[in-house]
Amino acid sequence: MTSSHRRFQVIAALLAVWVLWGSTFLGIRVMVGAAPPLFAAGVRFTAAGAILLTAVAWAARRRNRHSTPDGHGPGVRERLRGRAGRFALLGVLHFLCANGLVSVAEQRLPSAAAGVCFATVPLWTLLLRAVTGGRPTAADLAVVACGLGGVALLLGFQAGPLLPSLQVLAAAAVWALAGHLAARPDRAAGPPAGPALSSAVQMVSGGLALLTASAVGGEWSRIRPEALTSVSFWLAGAHLVLLGSLVGFWAYIWLVTKVDQRLAGTYAYVNPVVAVLLGWLLLGERLPTGALLGTALVTAAVAWTVLSQGARRDRPAKSSPPIPLTQTTKANT
Repeated sequence: MTSSHRRFQVIAALLAVWVLWGSTFLGIRVMVGAAPPLFAAGVRFTAAGAILLTAVAWAARRRNRHSTPDGHGPGVRERLRGRAGRFALLGVLHFLCANGLVSVAEQRLPSAAAGVCFATVPLWTLLLRAVTGGRPTAADLAVVACGLGGVALLLGFQAGPLLPSLQVLAAAAVWALAGHLAARPDRAAGPPAGPALSSAVQMVSGGLALLTASAVGGEWSRIRPEALTSVSFWLAGAHLVLLGSLVGFWAYIWLVTKVDQRLAGTYAYVNPVVAVLLGWLLLGERLPTGALLGTALVTAAVAWTVLSQGARRDRPAKSSPPIPLTQTTKANT
């Protein structure tokens, strides 16, 4: 493979991750305008997880057929042994607790503001490391203060109620907690599950939990059949399922195996910028000047966190493990 071809692949994968994941907040905003939030999120992740799980099972059967003498080898069931409960818990945290909060918040919160608030995940991860025995440097604490100051500016200048923004910040904190738990060593016996199978099970379990919460919370009685047949609902749903949760996921998985972690992690600070631009271009959302300054501070703080963590990974490890930058192995918001 020529260097120019590889460069094209890297650029295409980066653009996919930046644009597709940055646009998920816009897609959520459109979907919750047509259907109740937990129901819409549940449909999205159950469908995406089922598609991904089917693809993983098919790939395992095909690989075993060509790589083993008798055509048999570890399949989905064997790779999930001892891990299914852990993946289900992570799915509930990632998708019911975190994405569910984002979906509820975006009923009243512009997609741009939601994207910026959720971009604080690496900052919450840094704080979580500090309270669980990590040793943050003075620069780490300064950058967290910068990021939280940016959030304060965003909230202070934003019109509308404060609660939706706080819900997204809480979702980011829960996502960081789930990432912290996911980074713990896998002690299960047998063949490794792999990121695709892990994400598929998390999506399905989280999606089913969302649908259950939607039914228990009385959302199903508020579903309007005409809204579910609208073009906007189906386009937003298809975008979130096929492009955001599947194409974006595979692009990221390819990146983390081919390029430096710092380059793969750039989504963390590019996504909020994409969310702001798309919200402005497609939905007419506008952030006040003070809120834009807050967005810039958050983006700068997240960029510093991601890039400095990548630099630490390039040096011999001396202390605590690196910040996990995965989102359900990057299954997106």
